[in-house]
Amino acid sequence: MLKVEIMDTRSLRLNESGFTLIEALVALVISGILASALVSLLIGQSRFYERTDDQMYAEQSLRASMDLVATELRMGAPGDLVSAEADSVTIRFDVIRGIVCDTTGADAVTAFAFEEITDANITGGAVGTAMSGPYDEPFTYADAWLPTEAATGSTPKASCVATGAPAGLTDPSYAELTGWTSGIGARPEPGSVLRFYGNLKYHFAPSTFFATRTALWRGTQELIGPFDNGAAFSYVMVDGTVQASVSSSDLDDVRAIRITAIALGDGANRYDVQRPLEIDIPFRN
Repeated sequence: MLKVEIMDTRSLRLNESGFTLIEALVALVISGILASALVSLLIGQSRFYERTDDQMYAEQSLRASMDLVATELRMGAPGDLVSAEADSVTIRFDVIRGIVCDTTGADAVTAFAFEEITDANITGGAVGTAMSGPYDEPFTYADAWLPTEAATGSTPKASCVATGAPAGLTDPSYAELTGWTSGIGARPEPGSVLRFYGNLKYHFAPSTFFATRTALWRGTQELIGPFDNGAAFSYVMVDGTVQASVSSSDLDDVRAIRITAIALGDGANRYDVQRPLEIDIPFRN
């Protein structure tokens, strides 16, 4: 006799494996929480990196300001100041330094150049002459005059070497120079120090790289930035007072140049990174 067994399909459906709607929703919520935490971590790391980068940029701006500007401005003396304003300072910057070897006539000397700066970013090159006697006398300046180069090479070299000057310099380093009486008022004596200089200007002006920010310029070169728009020079006087600008008659009384600024982070500086700067740069004399 054929026996037929009938399977209860209801129990089969009850034993099927899978996720209920509630389980799926719980899994989605947990996944969302984890994804949100991961995204927050990545955003936090990105912001930390950007803020650190801004801080490093601001600090590097400060170091660069102090290293380069202080080195060049400290080379000057109070008598080298040409102008001292709140947004700019201009000094006489030596292009060639030399020493007088001997006198060769009523208004002529031989001299040799012991230092020449060929890449000083001085617009127009040398524009003036300064002379100091052989015994550390104050410099006499002629801002718009240069001596006439009557000869260079072997003849002036022989004159200099005969008086004890070094013989190993190239021939163009030795020259006969004339025109002193009419140009600077007197012929320099042997042993006098000669300086042929240009004008070097540092100034704060709008940056071409950072909108609405200020940069420090060296001549026509944008040097360092960005700074806040309150960046300025001021001047420490011989009596200890500080002036925002100095008249031409009082330039000899300046003893140090003060730079005051706030270095800002790179780019939009969204984290408001600021590094204050105040440095006094005294003259060497």
